[in-house]
Amino acid sequence: MQTVLIMCLVIFLILLVLLERLQSIKIIIRVLLSLAAIYVYIKAVAGGKSIVLSSIILTLALSIINILIQNGIRRKSFTELVSVLIVSGITSAVVFRIIQKYSLGLYQDEIMKFNGLKNQANTVFGVFLTVTLGVYMDIISKIIFHLDEQKDKTVDTPWLEQFKQGMELGKVYIAEKTNMIILFLLGILLFPVCTNINKGVKIAEMFNQPEVFAYALGAIVTGIGLLISVPITAFFYACLNRKKTIYKTVSENKIDGKRSLKL
Repeated sequence: MQTVLIMCLVIFLILLVLLERLQSIKIIIRVLLSLAAIYVYIKAVAGGKSIVLSSIILTLALSIINILIQNGIRRKSFTELVSVLIVSGITSAVVFRIIQKYSLGLYQDEIMKFNGLKNQANTVFGVFLTVTLGVYMDIISKIIFHLDEQKDKTVDTPWLEQFKQGMELGKVYIAEKTNMIILFLLGILLFPVCTNINKGVKIAEMFNQPEVFAYALGAIVTGIGLLISVPITAFFYACLNRKKTIYKTVSENKIDGKRSLKL
């Protein structure tokens, strides 16, 4: 089995290099650093460290690794990082609060084995925070990338105009990501739902079961996160990047239509 995995990995790397060429180096570095961060995270949770704190540190590490290596240390990188962390934090906190309110009996066996899990709310928070990070990072990255492409490099764009452009761009990706969440929900709920149908359980009653409720909640809150990621990203980009002129064709020091001398 290990041989098959190694062969698949080699094929993946060959295709990656052929398609991406020099860019493949960045991708490989990002993957290796991300795997290293995940390994440290797993060791920490397995060793009894708090899953909440470990997940927050992992989210921060993965965001910095992927965003900075991809874009470099630039203003738009900071915009993406802030937007990703805010959206991830808000949605994870919502899921944590709801799960905390209900005694669902989730992850009971795991919680007994690992002291770092503490309770079901902590565990769900940690899992949700790390699982949804990639979804938010992807849509936020696309919005910022296209905003940067469309920005007029000859004049400073008013922040409100920049915000409107971000909102319009975000709408394009919402439908695509919403479909992805629906397919993800279908995949993880397929066997529980089929099992319940065979037992004669009605669809509405299934959502009272802890596992089904938790997965459905996660999918819905992730959808909410996608929706709020658009205005959050557009707002921060507009505030931090409105004065991003590379070269100007309009003079700022004119009096009565003539250029004035600045002393």
